[in-house]
Amino acid sequence: MKKLPREVYILGAVSLFTDIASEMVYPLLPLFLTGVLGASTTVVGLVEGIAEATASLFKVIGGRISDRMAARKPLILLGYGFPALLRPVLALAVAPWQVLAYRFLDRVGKGLRTAPRDALIAEVAHQDSYGRAYGLHRAMDSLGATLGPLLAFLLLPLLDFRGVFWVSAIPAILATLIILLFLREKRGLAKPLPPLRISAFSSQYRWFLLVTGVATLGLSSNAFLILRLTDLGLGAAQATLVYTGYNLLYALMSYPLGSLADRVGARRLVLLGFATYAMVYLGFGLSAAAWQGIVLFLLYALYSAAFEGSSRAYLAQIIPATEKASAIGLYHTLVGLLLFPASALFGFLWQHFGASTAFFTGAALALMALFLLSLDPTQKRSYTP
Repeated sequence: MKKLPREVYILGAVSLFTDIASEMVYPLLPLFLTGVLGASTTVVGLVEGIAEATASLFKVIGGRISDRMAARKPLILLGYGFPALLRPVLALAVAPWQVLAYRFLDRVGKGLRTAPRDALIAEVAHQDSYGRAYGLHRAMDSLGATLGPLLAFLLLPLLDFRGVFWVSAIPAILATLIILLFLREKRGLAKPLPPLRISAFSSQYRWFLLVTGVATLGLSSNAFLILRLTDLGLGAAQATLVYTGYNLLYALMSYPLGSLADRVGARRLVLLGFATYAMVYLGFGLSAAAWQGIVLFLLYALYSAAFEGSSRAYLAQIIPATEKASAIGLYHTLVGLLLFPASALFGFLWQHFGASTAFFTGAALALMALFLLSLDPTQKRSYTP
């Protein structure tokens, strides 16, 4: 088994510290907005809606700029470093619009860095180890997402909201310093690129966009899964604990499942992910006891671990060498933008037809994605990384 390049570990450490910083803040923002700044729930929804849409749109922009520059590190440094410098805006905020400004600029950074980061992993790792490379990165990212809320929970009684926001700057700055001091890349020659057109990419890539688009339309926000746990009888604290377990299991399983993707093929792990996703949603629609919901939520962690790493590995195998970041950014933008109507549809179905109908619809779309990827009528070839 080939050793992973040092850049993969460096980017994993960067994501670990960044997610600690982000997840120390994210769970507290709704409470800070409503309890401290007096904002309405409508404002909370507006802030988060704008933030996530911004991140999605800037992913393809970041990828395109990176490909034009023939460099990854400048966009990675900007994408991680700029949000780290914004912590005072949040800690000193006295009005909801200032929190909105923080979230907007923070998500601009996330959008700019995602595609160059994933492209750099694809460029430094060997194709036979894409699964392990992306699996390791997702594992460290998810570990940060587990540690961040726990730190916030421990520090909040001691420091209050603003104190936690200030402390969150420490891991964010550490992530930036790791990029600045340790991340290396071989830059190419900057060159103009033709206009971005989906038709310019391979039919295999375009088919995968279609497949993931169908699957994404069936996905809901994790908030709906937590809500389902409370429907089944768990209290808020118990549901939060289950969600923490989900993040931890996701972190623990990402690397082993990424390694499995290298042995059996990333596409097979993507198929397994879709099958697991369909089974979990079907189970949530049929479940009637709290223990069933807990088992299903933890099983959903296996879907996340199997799909997130293997889908990136599969994507890296079917994109062109000259426009890697553009193709990756376009993929992430499509998925990110579809998550909004997906959650809106899920919420509508739940409200008007019941939770079971919403989950059954998600399961049906997952099965459709599974069928489409199994069908795979596109030409069976990959670009050489």
